[in-house]
Amino acid sequence: MRADLICIGNELLTGLIENSNAGFLARRLWSAGIEVRESVVVADDMSAIREAFNRALKNSNVIIFTGGLGPTDDDLTREAVASALNCSMDLNCDWLNRIELFFNQRGMKMPENNRKQAMVIAGAELLENKAGTAPGSLIRQKGQLIIMLPGPPNELVPMFDGLVLPAVKEFNKDNLNRLKTLKCCGIGESTLENKIKSLGKWDLPPLSYVARGYEVHLQLKGRGSPEEAAQEIEKAETRLKNLLGDHIYGSDDDTLAGKVAELLTYKKLTLSLGESCTGGLLSSMITDVAGSSIFYQGGINAYSGALKSKCLGVDIKLMEQEGQVSEAVAKAMAKGARYNFNTDLAVGITGIAGPDGGTAGKPVGLVYIALATAQKCICQKLNLGGGRLAVKERTAQVALDMIRKELISAG
Repeated sequence: MRADLICIGNELLTGLIENSNAGFLARRLWSAGIEVRESVVVADDMSAIREAFNRALKNSNVIIFTGGLGPTDDDLTREAVASALNCSMDLNCDWLNRIELFFNQRGMKMPENNRKQAMVIAGAELLENKAGTAPGSLIRQKGQLIIMLPGPPNELVPMFDGLVLPAVKEFNKDNLNRLKTLKCCGIGESTLENKIKSLGKWDLPPLSYVARGYEVHLQLKGRGSPEEAAQEIEKAETRLKNLLGDHIYGSDDDTLAGKVAELLTYKKLTLSLGESCTGGLLSSMITDVAGSSIFYQGGINAYSGALKSKCLGVDIKLMEQEGQVSEAVAKAMAKGARYNFNTDLAVGITGIAGPDGGTAGKPVGLVYIALATAQKCICQKLNLGGGRLAVKERTAQVALDMIRKELISAG
C-alpha cells in the first residue's frame, strides 16, 4: 500500500519554513505498513494543488495534505480538494462556535475570515484540533483515504497520532510494518558500517544509516505481519546491541539529553555547567528535558576571561599562561562550576567556534571539554570542522556523551 504526501505553502518553497512534516509522516506511515510513493511541495495555487491531487488519486491509497487550511485567501487546500472531488462545502456550526470561543478566551473578537476554517467538505470526517483553529478532515472513498492536516507541527503531530494513525492502521490492518531507529553516538558512520559488515551477510531487516552531527541513527525496517516484523526487529536489535555496546544510547524518540537526564535522576546525582564557546547551548539542551530541575543546579555562560575568573574561579595567571582555550582552563571551569553549585558532576567547555579567532596553534574548531567529579577531572580535546553553529552543536553533543559514559561507568 502506498501514500502520497502533498505539502502546501509558498513558505516551504522559499525556505522560510522547513518542511519537517514530511519526514514525520513518512515514519509514521511506515509503521502502519504504508510506503510513501511521492512527497511533493506545492505552491498556494488552486491548479497546482489540483494537479498534485489528481496524480496522487491515480497512484496511491492514502493521500495526505499538510497546510493550506488557514483563514486567508491563499489557504486553498479545502477548496481544491472539494473542487477535484466535485463536492460541496458546508458550514460546521459546532466548529465555528469553537473558533469564536478560541478568540473570546484570548479577549479578542473572531475575524470574519476565520469562518472559512469551519467549512467542511461534504461527507468528510472533521478531525479536532486542540491546539489551533483549523480542523483536519478525513475522507473515505473507493478504497482510498484522503486526509487534510494543518501545517504547524504542534497542531499536526497530535492530530495525526491521536486521530489519523489509528484510522490508517485499521485501513491497512493486515500488513503493518514496524520501524525502529537505534541511536548511536561516539562512532562515525563509516566506522559503524564497517563494524556491522564484520557480522557477515546481513539477512535481517533492511538497514539505513543517517548521520546527524555526533550521532548516527540506524533505521531498521521490519516487514510482513505485525508478528513477523516485530520478530525481525527484535533479532536485529539484539545483534546490533551486542556488537556496538554503549555506542547505542537509545532508540526512536530518545535524545542524548533525555538519556543523561534519565541516568542523573536514577542515580540521584546533580549537575552544573561552565560554558564558553557553546554560549549556553548545553544548558538549553538539558533544560529542554522535562523534570531537569531535579538534577540540574545551574550553569554559568562565561564568555570573557574576566567572567571565567570572577564566576568560575579560573586563575587569571593560568589563562595568561595556557590561553583561555586550553585543557587547563577547561578543567578549572569544570571544577569551579562544581564548587560554586555544589554538584556531583560539572562540565567546563572552552573553544573557538569561529569563523574568526583561530591561529596556527589554536585553529577554529579547537574545543576542550572537561568533566569534574569528586574523584577526578578528565578532559577531551576536539578538532571540529563546519561552521560556528555546527561546532557549538557537536561540542554540546560530545559533552552529553561524556556525562552519559561517566554515569554508566560509575555503576
